[in-house]
Amino acid sequence: MFFLASAGPFGISPTTDQLIIINLSAILVGVTFNSPKKVIKWGGLVIAVVTATCGLWCGH
Repeated sequence: MFFLASAGPFGISPTTDQLIIINLSAILVGVTFNSPKKVIKWGGLVIAVVTATCGLWCGH
């Protein structure tokens, strides 16, 4: 029971740095997704997903 309380529902316990990374990734997607240029639109989405994933699971 202690493991679930300390690790969270998905096996992670987000720190402040990880929450900042997730928020910045969400802002990046929100700003770039309505762009008429596909490079900016999909590039922002890919960068945001990779950054959020690495920020949560890579332990940086």
